[in-house]
Amino acid sequence: MRSSLREVAKAAGVSPSTASRALSGHHQVSEETRRRVLEAAKALGYDPGRARKGKNGPASRILALIVPDVSSPFYCAILEGVEAEAFSRGYDLVLYTTRGRSRENVVQRLLEMRHSGLVVVTPRHEEDKMLRDLGGDPPVNAVIVDHRSEGTKFPHVTVDNLRAALQATGYLVSRGHRRIGFITGPLEIESARDRLRGYRLALEEAGIGFDEGLVLSGDFQQPTGYRLIKEWIKQGKPMPDAWFCSNDLMAAGVLQALAEAGISVPEDVAVMGFDDLPLAQHTRPPLTTVRQPIREMGQTAIRMLLRLIEGKPLEARRVVLDTEIVVRGSA
Repeated sequence: MRSSLREVAKAAGVSPSTASRALSGHHQVSEETRRRVLEAAKALGYDPGRARKGKNGPASRILALIVPDVSSPFYCAILEGVEAEAFSRGYDLVLYTTRGRSRENVVQRLLEMRHSGLVVVTPRHEEDKMLRDLGGDPPVNAVIVDHRSEGTKFPHVTVDNLRAALQATGYLVSRGHRRIGFITGPLEIESARDRLRGYRLALEEAGIGFDEGLVLSGDFQQPTGYRLIKEWIKQGKPMPDAWFCSNDLMAAGVLQALAEAGISVPEDVAVMGFDDLPLAQHTRPPLTTVRQPIREMGQTAIRMLLRLIEGKPLEARRVVLDTEIVVRGSA
């Protein structure tokens, strides 16, 4: 029997996702790890190119996960869910990252490998273009996680970002906060736009006027949250009652900047995040945030994808999972 990716990973002493990255030449794998994986693959007779194709060319039990990068804890949590569900169903998983690579390059690699199906977590508009490039007869089996473009034909798994942000802002209002600042994500991303809309709608429902000066443009990166608040303090602007950040990474940066300035949280200003990444439990103070079921999003995407592969109808082409507010020490 032909060896599997899991057997290669076990022999090399790494996770299957790390083995996949090593075999695909990913730059974030150390040379030592790559060497161990390649030696294990050779010893076990594992050929990743052959593993992805049947005798006559059709795709075998290989799924592909496409993410911008693996440096983000958000994408790593989705990877964990996708990986666990795929392996429990007897499928191997190959990871592709798109950051720094052209769409044409990614499409070429995917066409060469002939996977059974794809889970795409590329939150900008590129995923629809890429999936169209991968189309044909039959069309590619794919499920999108976290974001969709209007008019997309592919099923997707998401949360109601507008409603979640509305509830989070409403929570801050219920705590007596009126001047609530908001740090956006990149507004070319649908989920970031929806969170901004939810924030504005909550203010409107509370009878609080929208102040454009309290909205700062972010990019979901921790250093950006830190930089924005350092600049705010340097400019001598009055601190709002609370900061609602579009993700936990930026919120962690905000907390760091406030601590360095001697501003107490939540006594002087409250801080709220979005995601409930593991780091939210370890910030000082622990971060009040919106929990979205990131790992479950990945698992759900695989279940939907396997129904497509097996030719079974989907119960729904748009699955919206629940969020909840997790109250800790920051707000």
